[in-house]
Formats: sequence, C-alpha cells, structure tokens
Amino acid sequence: LVVDPKWDFVVLNIGEDQGVLPDGQLLVSRDGKLVAKVIVRSLEKGRCIANLVPGWKLGQVIEGDEVTPAYRAS
Repeated sequence: LVVDPKWDFVVLNIGEDQGVLPDGQLLVSRDGKLVAKVIVRSLEKGRCIANLVPGWKLGQVIEGDEVTPAYRAS
C-alpha cells in the first residue's frame, strides 16, 4: 500500500486475516527478482507495517511489489 524510503518501512495490505504473524519475515519481489526482506512490526486484521531488514534491501521497494513468506513450515 505505502512505502517510506526515508524510514525504511512499508504498509502492506495483508494482515492477521491472511495469516501474517507478529515478527514474521516476508520477501518483497518484483518480476521474479528479490528486492528486499521485511519484518512485521505492527499487525492488524487486514494490514501490517513492516521494517526493511538492513543488508537485505537489494533494490527500491515500490507499490505493487509482491510479498511472500520468507519461509514456510513443512
């Protein structure tokens, strides 16, 4: 939904209702390429706020990027 490059955080349109967990790690990608990794810091039913992980910002995060879990339980 929103990206703040100055403070390195994003507001995502996924939340508890979509299975996002507190302190969950998510991968941000665009066109099949990894852009960044984020950690959920604030969680609501339908959205969350996540901080970019230092050292994992491989490109500029923009609106419309895809977000997937960093790992999945087997």
